[in-house]
Amino acid sequence: MRMRKRFVIVGAGVGGLATALRLAHRGHEVIVLEKTGVVGGRNRSQTVNQCEFDGGPSLMMMLDPFRKLFEDVGERMEDHLQISLCDPSYRVFFRDGSQIEGTPNIARMVDQITKLCGAHEAEKYPKLIGDLGELYRESIPNFVRTNYLKAREIVAPGQLWRVIKHGMLSNLYKKIEKRFEDPRLRMLFTFQTMYLGLSPFRAPFVYGTLTYMEYGEGIWYPQGGLPAISDAIAQLAMDRGAEIRLNCPVARISGKEVELESGEVLKADAVISNADLPYTQRKLERQPTPPKYRNSCSAFVLYLDYEGPLPKLLHHNVFFGRDYRDNLEALFGEPRMPDDPAFYACISKRSEPGRAPQGHENLFLLIPCPNLECPWTETAQESLKAQVFQRLADEVGFDPSRIRGMEMRTPEDWSRELNLHQGAAFGISADLFQSAFFRPKNRSLFDKNLYYVGASTAPGNGLPMVLISAELLEKRLIHDKVMTDGYVMPDFSENLPEEASWTRE
Repeated sequence: MRMRKRFVIVGAGVGGLATALRLAHRGHEVIVLEKTGVVGGRNRSQTVNQCEFDGGPSLMMMLDPFRKLFEDVGERMEDHLQISLCDPSYRVFFRDGSQIEGTPNIARMVDQITKLCGAHEAEKYPKLIGDLGELYRESIPNFVRTNYLKAREIVAPGQLWRVIKHGMLSNLYKKIEKRFEDPRLRMLFTFQTMYLGLSPFRAPFVYGTLTYMEYGEGIWYPQGGLPAISDAIAQLAMDRGAEIRLNCPVARISGKEVELESGEVLKADAVISNADLPYTQRKLERQPTPPKYRNSCSAFVLYLDYEGPLPKLLHHNVFFGRDYRDNLEALFGEPRMPDDPAFYACISKRSEPGRAPQGHENLFLLIPCPNLECPWTETAQESLKAQVFQRLADEVGFDPSRIRGMEMRTPEDWSRELNLHQGAAFGISADLFQSAFFRPKNRSLFDKNLYYVGASTAPGNGLPMVLISAELLEKRLIHDKVMTDGYVMPDFSENLPEEASWTRE
């Protein structure tokens, strides 16, 4: 008879929820503790007046980890999420006034590159996508979906051959620079590392897989926005008996118990932290000498209820500044506020009209900025906002007087609300020596019953990686004999009562 274990999970971000679902599906007792009043962590909603926004992530890419989570618990993703392809993926605005629309359609992409840069550049594109596709198919199963429990896994002959064959550790920007002469294309095929809070000038070529995800597989949108993913996972976890406690901040953890700020102590067979890893190790686990990590950049986010149409903006839009390298150095070098910042603009109403009233746009603006190593000031805040508003006014007809409501999230908010160390919106950096084998592992070095899941542990940040993180943790728990590979008999007779709602506000 297989024993039913008790797991306490700290944090109801996507990693914590996916782990809860996997463990509850195996019939284990699962309690999820969340300090805020909603599930999702960074992947939560934001409302301004009657406009609805994705509070954090706004891109759904790499569908396989999403599908696999649902399939592993006997469900179909399509029964819980209604998704649609965004095509064009996004519109890109360059500082010279030129534009291009990204698309997973190779023929259309070749045509657009021809019009923008000439046939001599366009003819190189199919080979780029082919090479990046091969890189993707080699790296995901062999480097991403592994726990790296033994050092010899990274130096195994097969692994080393893959690294050498594809030049995985070479510099991403330099590899793209050799292929394309036009600086606009170099930006277009390297900026994706920003999704990880990482500069392409410092990123290994293996992160070209992000470019392939966009152009080879496309960008998707779930009805209800990205928080619908968190909601669906949370509901399935609860359906299988998991308990989700909201407004339940945690004071201290070990591998066998969790102490709440209320003073209540919960016992467990193992504890799993989905909180930001530096915060977990410093504040919750209280390690005597916590590791020092290189953190990602932060983000200044604006949520605008805008009255009037902005027809030049698609669902997803990217605006590059004048000096690509200098902009990134401001974020990842000696930190400072960028001059002429690059930024991302999103209007999810384009894919789901009901997310904003008729005649209004739900305009989401994300401006990458340094983390709190560079002190956040009101002067910096107003400067960034003014520059972005002016750029939008010049290029898409934006009028600040038409703003009917506005909320903001700053690096200080990321730190205070979600316990992200130094306000690093993307968690710890995904640079070479904090990736793959060098990424922090998913078990504490100080407590064998304390585990980690989420963006700052293996394999990395971004929603697909976080879902894989939960999958890897499940395998780790089996490997460590915390639970078996078989299933215990589920008991769903004590599900949460209806009034104990986790639903996002």
